[in-house]
Amino acid sequence: MSKENSDSLNQEDLKEEQDIEIDGDIQEPEEDPANVVFENGKGYVASEDADRLSQQGFYGTRIDGNKLELEPVELLHLIERKRVVVTTLSGEHVGSDYIVNYLLVDDPDLWIQYLVFRDLRSRGYAVRKGFGSGIGFRVYARGDRPGTANAKELVYVLKEGVPISLSDLDLVTKTAAGSRKDLLFALVDQNGEVNFYRVAQSTLRDCSGDT
Repeated sequence: MSKENSDSLNQEDLKEEQDIEIDGDIQEPEEDPANVVFENGKGYVASEDADRLSQQGFYGTRIDGNKLELEPVELLHLIERKRVVVTTLSGEHVGSDYIVNYLLVDDPDLWIQYLVFRDLRSRGYAVRKGFGSGIGFRVYARGDRPGTANAKELVYVLKEGVPISLSDLDLVTKTAAGSRKDLLFALVDQNGEVNFYRVAQSTLRDCSGDT
């Protein structure tokens, strides 16, 4: 979807979101990298390293044994920032290429999703995985901590040249409205650049009876 054809979506008003401030990434003190085990498509951090990744950078979800479970996009971001060292169950050290290639068959849009995640993090936002209806991410207001506050915005990820159907558009706008959150479209172009569009739902009045 582009700005040129957005006017054809009759019941939706899409405007490019230019007012997202850029204050730099969430502060993450420089420390020794945490050890992560890559298993079944996710990263797992033992309790001794889990606290600093979770509390200082707002990464991951707590699971049994006080471990931290990292989504693939979180894991890729932490590797890029040199915050983690990743090994497989067999003890082999692996990097981003291994993880992307491992997951690409089942998740061909992983890299697109990661570009959006990285962009949001670079703007200083805490970000969590989305939920059904195609919602890619939940984004929290600056200063809010996941787990103690609710997300403010939902992000639907689009790839340039791949259209979204009107039925899907209607579904995601209703999902956002039902959860009382703002909806953003993140459009990733062919150069890997991310642009954000705010989506507002409107109702058209039937004027057919007017003279």
